[in-house]
Formats: sequence, structure tokens, C-alpha cells
Amino acid sequence: MIQDLKRTAISLICLATALSGSTAWSDDETVIMERAPSGHFLLPVQINNGGPYTFLFDTGASHTAIAQPVAESLGFQSVWAQTGDVQSLTTRFEAERFALNSLQFARSGPVQINSVVIPAPEDSANPVVGLLGADAIASDQYSVDFSTGTLYLSGRIPEYADGTVNPLGLLLSDASVRRGISHINVIIDSGSARSIVNERLARYMRQRSHTVRFNINGVDDDIDMEAAPVTMRRFMIGGLCMNSFVALQADLDVFDSLGWTHEPAIVLGMDVLQYTTIHVDRETGRVQIDAAGDGIDCRR
Repeated sequence: MIQDLKRTAISLICLATALSGSTAWSDDETVIMERAPSGHFLLPVQINNGGPYTFLFDTGASHTAIAQPVAESLGFQSVWAQTGDVQSLTTRFEAERFALNSLQFARSGPVQINSVVIPAPEDSANPVVGLLGADAIASDQYSVDFSTGTLYLSGRIPEYADGTVNPLGLLLSDASVRRGISHINVIIDSGSARSIVNERLARYMRQRSHTVRFNINGVDDDIDMEAAPVTMRRFMIGGLCMNSFVALQADLDVFDSLGWTHEPAIVLGMDVLQYTTIHVDRETGRVQIDAAGDGIDCRR
């Protein structure tokens, strides 16, 4: 269906002591997401009691985004009265905003969102009409089990500080690989189907001589990009250890916007995140990253 569901080229850059044993969550706090063929997670969303509309769960989006035709059906008019800058993986651009006064994807209640409006053709066949960003999660603590597609809106308090929550609500961390690269900048991006590394990191790793083309499909159009496969070996982040996986090397504007142009960096996508569970505490700014299986758990 999608290699990476966004015109914004994947991402809009636009919990004390761990609880022992398993944590019990009420049904109102638990959301089961649908896994798309691309590996993304999708959610049915109600807006102003209408819908459901299919949104992509995107930890790489600071703000929830909605396709313009859907926004117009909800009363939006494009007059460029309320706008804001949006940072995507490939560029920075100005977009209109639209207030969604009642957005609900869980039984625990609706939230108010000042969404980013993304232009899209009315006849678009893309079933995804929006990106559910960090601002749509009202809870200060939440957890995501990417192996099962479960979002817990009352999360576990992290025991380990494997990463941080930046001021926009994005999840940042650092990783390491063999060959002496002990610090790799990481943005955790469930809106990206594949992990993407910058040129500086690719230089250290085994980069293949050929390139591949891949599509980044958004709520409005497709972007065709060319990238070189890069073999990542003995990749470690938080409690996750992966012996090997293949990322893609591409020059993305987001690396520059985060100040990572001259440092090894990676957009960690669903090809790796599917093996993790993360726990987020916005109050302390801490993020814990656990392996979702014993065979890849560094901490055992």
C-alpha cells in the first residue's frame, strides 16, 4: 500500500522505578491498532462525531495532520489565515492549520487538535487521510508495543532513560553499532516504513554499491527517491540488540534541521521498531526502549 505514508516524506517534524510484573490497563486506556501491509499502524479516528477516518500512527510527527479534502468536509476553508512552519524529512514548508475540536481514537475521550492541513487531490485513492501525531496523545505517560500494535494511554514509568522527549514531543535517542561507533543520533519514527541513515553514518557501515528506488506515499501524492542500502550490524538501542538489518541511505533535510548533518544519525522506522516496546514519560522527558522478544533483549 505504502512505503511511507506522507507527502512530508515520512515524518512531520513538524515512566522513578519500573513497575514489577505486568501492568494492568483498562479498556479505556488500551488501543489496538491495525497493521498495514507496509508495516505502519493505522487507527480509526472519529472527528466531531463523524467518521471513522483512517489515520497513521506517527511518532515522528509533532502535530497531527489531515488531508485538505477531509478538512474541507469538516468546515475548513483555505484562506491562509492561520499557518505555521512544518519540517518534513525532505523540506521545510508553510502549511495551514485547522482546529479539530473533538478528535477521538480511544474510549477514554476526545482531544482538541490544531491540525496541519496537507493539500491532497479530492480523488486520491489513498485510504489514509491523516497522521496522528504526538499532540493527539493527551496522557503524560504512554506506552507502545510495536510488536502487537498496542497503544497504552496510561504507560509504564521508565526504569531506564534510553531517550528523551524533545520540546515538540518527538522521541529522540542514541544507538551504537560495532566498528567503534558508540553514538548514533536517533529519531523514533513509526511513520517511516524503513530506517534511513545519513551519509555520515553510511560512511562507517557497509554501504552497497548499487542503489534502489523507493516511494514515499503521502496523503496527497508520491515522492520517488533513490537510496543506497546500508547493512547495519550489531545495532544496539536501549534494551534492543539486532545482529543485522538493512537500512537506506538518503540525504534528508530533517538531519540538518536537528543539527545532525555532520554526526552519524538514523531515522528509526518500522522495520526495526516492530521489535520494540517503548515507554514515554513527558513529565520527566524520559523514554525507555525495550526489546519485544527474549532473543533480541540486551538486558537479559
